[in-house]
Amino acid sequence: MQLIRLGNLPLVTGSFANAADWLVERALAAPVRPVVVSHINACNYYYLQRKPVLRDRLAAEAILILDGIGMKIGCLMLGLGWLSDLNGTDLFPLVMERASRERLRVFCLGSEQHVAASAAREISRCYPGIAIAGVHGGYFRANEEDDIVSSINESGAQMLLIGRGFLIQEKFALKYLDRLSVSLVWNVGGLFDFVSGAKPRAPLSLRRVRLEWLYRFLREPGRMWHRNLVAAPGFLVSIVYRRMREGTRRGSAETDFVELPVASRR
Repeated sequence: MQLIRLGNLPLVTGSFANAADWLVERALAAPVRPVVVSHINACNYYYLQRKPVLRDRLAAEAILILDGIGMKIGCLMLGLGWLSDLNGTDLFPLVMERASRERLRVFCLGSEQHVAASAAREISRCYPGIAIAGVHGGYFRANEEDDIVSSINESGAQMLLIGRGFLIQEKFALKYLDRLSVSLVWNVGGLFDFVSGAKPRAPLSLRRVRLEWLYRFLREPGRMWHRNLVAAPGFLVSIVYRRMREGTRRGSAETDFVELPVASRR
């Protein structure tokens, strides 16, 4: 795995196979304190720059994964090369295949209740070795959170999938980081919509040429317009500005190889 420092965020990249192996190994580890994993695409990077407290805490306490064509372009513009991005929707089946072999216990938290339940059923059908430890919708009040955390802990889950949308899911994970007894918290955004079939993915031909974002924008322009027309371009403009400001100096974009932490197994 490779660690890229892009501005004020450390981002992990590497092969899908290595990332899937690491995620499952971490879920199998003895739970001392959960590892929180989030995907950072160009839009998420842009939003985090406007939330410095959350940004700095995620940088210090979470594993942040390079995700999306915008991030690839940004890294290329800063001289880091054409790096591998780990799209969560494509990474998910590889993780679940390995989790099924290890008979992991997984808790699904997020989306509407019926969508989360449908996603859980689909996971069980496709990956029969996985035990669904529990399911809970992602729309709840703050006064319900204690009971939800207790339910997750009592379920014996090793991996918690949170699909509540970027920033919301990260805030929840960090808020209860010291209370959750799972080994791995994987923030998966809108994944349950795709796994359940509630929303279709772009055709494979569009995914291969990295135009899935356009497909989603055309299907849901009201929801996606700010993300695609403001946040993503804003990220690229910031990259151009940084490149012009720094010239050939390497300060905000660095690369190194790292060994991601894996605790002892249960």
